[in-house]
Amino acid sequence: MNRTKRLTAFTMLCALAILFHYVESFVVIPLPVPGFRLGLANIITLITLYLFDARAMFAVSLMRVVFASLLQGMLFATAFWLSLSGVLLSCLAMAIASRCRCFSIYGVSVLGSVFHCIGQVIAVTWIYQQFFMQALLPLLCALGILSGLLIGALAHQVLTRIQKRKG
Repeated sequence: MNRTKRLTAFTMLCALAILFHYVESFVVIPLPVPGFRLGLANIITLITLYLFDARAMFAVSLMRVVFASLLQGMLFATAFWLSLSGVLLSCLAMAIASRCRCFSIYGVSVLGSVFHCIGQVIAVTWIYQQFFMQALLPLLCALGILSGLLIGALAHQVLTRIQKRKG
């Protein structure tokens, strides 16, 4: 892929990640767990990891958190720090897992989802000096496994279709 096509694809992935993140913030999932989201923007994160590399994945994820927070008027608010902590830990886990080559895209996605939950619980504990969220961590991780499988399946479908079009 030449430089212009690569930059265009990267920019489109950033825009899609920001859009998914922003739109998902308006969707309320009726669960007794505060703040749980499916993580639809992670479809783009996984696609970026598999089309480019871990460095590009980190860049897309960081831009997504910053720009979506700006759009919502929440830059440097608690929600920003929770999102950022989840994204950083999630991306680190996915980068390591994808390098090991022992995980499929589903395993990488599940690890990313679970570590996102862990990162957010760590941030909540640190910000509020409250430990009650740690009691919800097993439930959050179980939900993270389910959403990770869903996100992994969607990303796998997109990547398969991209590969077919390349030919």
